[in-house]
This record gives sequence, structure tokens and C-alpha cells, in this order.
Amino acid sequence: MSKKYTLDRVEEGQYVFLEYPDEVNQLLISNSDITESITEGDIVEIYLDGKIVVLKEETEITREKVNDLLEKLKNKK
Repeated sequence: MSKKYTLDRVEEGQYVFLEYPDEVNQLLISNSDITESITEGDIVEIYLDGKIVVLKEETEITREKVNDLLEKLKNKK
């Protein structure tokens, strides 16, 4: 079993993940427990055994949507 999360930030020695897509619940994982290369905004799947898989395609689609929304907001000024 697994759940999807978005990496929100890294602070005070911990990765802060928000449950995807609602981003209400958070999961904290110590920096020392993460061996994968993960950057803020990445959407990942975290398994019960601790395995983390970056969902590259889903992350890219979400980033494009966010960038499009930002451009629309900039153009409204």
C-alpha cells in the first residue's frame, strides 16, 4: 500500500510532505531517512516499507498547470 504526497519544503532537518492532492495532512521524514533525490514540488508515492518513488510525469503536469496559472495572474495586472 502507498500514498501520494507533494514535497512542500525541507526545514530543520526534515522533509515536509503534504498528502496529495488535498495537501491537508502532512508527513515529516528525517533527512537521514531519505536517499532519493527529491526537490520541492515533486509528487511522490511513499510505500509502507519506506520506499519513495518520484512520479516524474505527474510532477511535470502539475508544475505546468501552476506555471500557466501564474502567467494568467501576471497578465491580469
